[in-house]
Amino acid sequence: MAIETVATLLERERELAALRHALTEAERGRGQIVLVEAPAGLGKTSLLSATMEFATAAGFNGLRARAGELERDFAYGCVRQLLEPAVARASGTERQRLFDGAAALSKPLFAAATISQSPPLADSTYSVLHGLYWLLNNLAGAGPLVLCVDDLHWADTESLRLLNYLAPRLDGLPLAVLTATRTGENVTADLARLFAGPETNVLRLEPLSLQATTILCEQRLGATVAADFAAACRDATGGNPLLLKALLHDAKEQRILTGKEAVARVRRIGPAAVARAVRLRLSTAPAAATAFVRAAAMLGDGASIAEAAHLAELEEDEAAQAADQLIARAILKTAGTIEFAHPVVRQAVYADIGSHERARAHARAARILVEGGASDERVAAQISAAAPAGDAARVVLLRRVAANAMAQGAPSAAVAWLTRTLSEPPPPDLRAEILHELGAAELRLAMPESVDHLQSAVSGIREPRQLATAVRHLANALSASGKPDRALAAIESAIEIIEPQDRELALVLEAELAAKSQHAPSETRALAAKRLLRHGNLGGRTHGERLVLASVAFERARESESARTAAEIIERALSDGRLLGEQNVDVVGPFYALVKALLDTDALEVAERWLEHALAAARGLASIPAMAFLILHRGWFSWRRGDVAQAEADARTAYELLTAHDIRMGDRFALALLVEAMLESGATDAAEQALSDSKLGTDIPQGLANFHLLEARGLLRLQQGRASEALEDLLEFGRREESSGAANPLASRWRSRACAALAALGNREQARELAAADLERARRWGAASGIGLALRANALVEDGATSIDRLREAADVLERAPARLEYARVLTDLGAALRRANRRADARRALKQGLAQANRCGATVLADRARLELRAAGGRSSNRAGSGTGRLTVSERRVAELAVQGLSNPQIAQSLFVTRKTVETHLGRVYSKLDISGRMQLHRALADTPAALEL
Repeated sequence: MAIETVATLLERERELAALRHALTEAERGRGQIVLVEAPAGLGKTSLLSATMEFATAAGFNGLRARAGELERDFAYGCVRQLLEPAVARASGTERQRLFDGAAALSKPLFAAATISQSPPLADSTYSVLHGLYWLLNNLAGAGPLVLCVDDLHWADTESLRLLNYLAPRLDGLPLAVLTATRTGENVTADLARLFAGPETNVLRLEPLSLQATTILCEQRLGATVAADFAAACRDATGGNPLLLKALLHDAKEQRILTGKEAVARVRRIGPAAVARAVRLRLSTAPAAATAFVRAAAMLGDGASIAEAAHLAELEEDEAAQAADQLIARAILKTAGTIEFAHPVVRQAVYADIGSHERARAHARAARILVEGGASDERVAAQISAAAPAGDAARVVLLRRVAANAMAQGAPSAAVAWLTRTLSEPPPPDLRAEILHELGAAELRLAMPESVDHLQSAVSGIREPRQLATAVRHLANALSASGKPDRALAAIESAIEIIEPQDRELALVLEAELAAKSQHAPSETRALAAKRLLRHGNLGGRTHGERLVLASVAFERARESESARTAAEIIERALSDGRLLGEQNVDVVGPFYALVKALLDTDALEVAERWLEHALAAARGLASIPAMAFLILHRGWFSWRRGDVAQAEADARTAYELLTAHDIRMGDRFALALLVEAMLESGATDAAEQALSDSKLGTDIPQGLANFHLLEARGLLRLQQGRASEALEDLLEFGRREESSGAANPLASRWRSRACAALAALGNREQARELAAADLERARRWGAASGIGLALRANALVEDGATSIDRLREAADVLERAPARLEYARVLTDLGAALRRANRRADARRALKQGLAQANRCGATVLADRARLELRAAGGRSSNRAGSGTGRLTVSERRVAELAVQGLSNPQIAQSLFVTRKTVETHLGRVYSKLDISGRMQLHRALADTPAALEL
């Protein structure tokens, strides 16, 4: 069963060519993933081995891993197999290069993890993935790299997630990823996703033909075989090379002839050839060999001969002789450590051991590994396969392995280890703590089981700090499952227990309660607000006091009669910066509520300044969820300001970060902004396609983060001329906003927008009523943007002089507001109304201003309309096409500015959370559009326009 060379592989020319092509493409910087799929024994491993030999000869740095049944719960098990040897053999200088930049985020995988007392609220999964991606970038920087992972069906979840993370990011890298998996075995969601990925080239192996079977028979038996004999061999094995070799081995041992008369005997050997062959070979071996191979099957590939000897109760010399005998019988391979000739061979040996005997042997193996100083994970794998025994030492070890997995960003592994811990079972006084750890890991994976486990944990924990952390996890799980009332009730109950013992912790939970109440129905939210306001006299001396005061400020701003007063309250809460410095950027708390509230007060500059501070903190931690949420919030501020291109770029970046990392919170909020920005840039069909492709716009559930997609869908329908559907969406958006307690007109702009749908349907009377109500609310609140928007809505449902007067008033108000796109709309509407009134000179003045403002905003649809109106009014307009820096997209401009600052392409890519290829593509387009040859000329070329926001 030795691995075959390229020369002896039969009928695999097509697959070898595809694998070699992947290597050639990787050398050219066009990395890709190849997935070889076939049933056990069809030659996947031989094919990969032959390709790796070719790659090594071609100058590739080859890294290999093989997943195993006993290691499928190891945190990043396959990844560590691949990369640990390269990291371990690197010199000090080389190690610094490997972990340079964002790659440093992957260091926890290659060093002892720090175990915290309780599950952290911040999630390191995304930062570890990001770090591993850049570690591979750095490894590939020394020359072309090939990663080979065999038996992917046994791979751990986190390693599969890395492969899925890599797949769309390989273009531009000299990196090939070669993998193999068994057909139909352990097809998890992550493996299925890799199969379905457009970047994955799937090769499916076919059984050997009769001709190839004949050749193999003659090679193995050393004689010419009859056609009937070869056909019988193929029928008995299905053309499976592994089964065929085992059958031929038996045939040779039993001296079966190769003519027609041997056909019946061949068929009797049949499909159970491997198991039969292993038993037959062991029957002629000494008893020590059988004991040794059984011990090896219990320990799995990678065990040492000494470990197997101890488990088999053999002397080391006796064990070494047994290993040699097993290698001679093609059961084990020649290796420094134990490795079976094929996983199917190990399974045959393992299956031949009774289940009770296996459980006892695994328990003994765990003790032997502990005595020998083996890693905790190897010991834990043996414990998991042993029968539960209520062993306190096992509980300690399994919890330690689970905590390390969480610290390494591997919650799936932690769930597996903690589930086994509970079945041990643990001592009763530890059960609640372990349930908390399990629930927290499940929460990271959005598993519904987290709610029950965390609820049980909270019920059993009384130590204040543990209880505070557990109830925050429970509140997050309940909120995510659409049960905000239960989340609030859980936090309130915990505060009652904690407050007499630890006032500071109780205050932190009060702030958490306030944040969670924003997602509750209006009555519940009102009760939470009333509870919060009793803390309004705190001095802000501690972190807990500052959190509560920030929440109080948000409530006071929300209840304020004036946008100006609200903005002053919020700015005071943010003024010293301590709150931001103390906040974990992964926790959506008072800071986010305050910044979002500034959007509703026209205080855009204040909010954007704090968003940039928060982005710097998130970037330093490589926190992808925080980066996505903050970029998304910045996009909404850009949208309100009227920067269409920036808003679209931020919406697209945030949406791609959320979807690429399977972060469901906020994806509809991001898609809503993307759709609105695309509509304004004239990409109506693309907006419809984005909504359709996302599958998020069909059934829009309750929740503040989802409401805005209703509004965006309504605007899309309105632009498509589907006014009735648009009105339905906008009115439903309004109903949901009202039920959530939205209080001010900038947070609830649906009335003015619904007026347009009503007017299109000919229902002008209802449109007037809605517009008048909106204007009354807007004047009371006092934010200029809201007043201007409401005045425009009123003007559009009136005629003649009344409409013109309203539009003039709206233009006067918006001229001093930050909402430049709304200002451009009003100027264009005013110009059009003046033209219809035959006041052409006045119309031209308004339309020229509107066109210039629309162009500055990047509002293509509005600019086209203003241009047409201007020509109809007898004016002249410039062409749409820009030149020079004006032709750069926001993303291109951002990359160019970072290049001017002296950042390398990898540094730019790490800063923007994109690939090196993306940066190279953007810079190439920049050079072409600016008609320059490279970086040296960028500074001067960019000097004539204002800087874009830095990510």
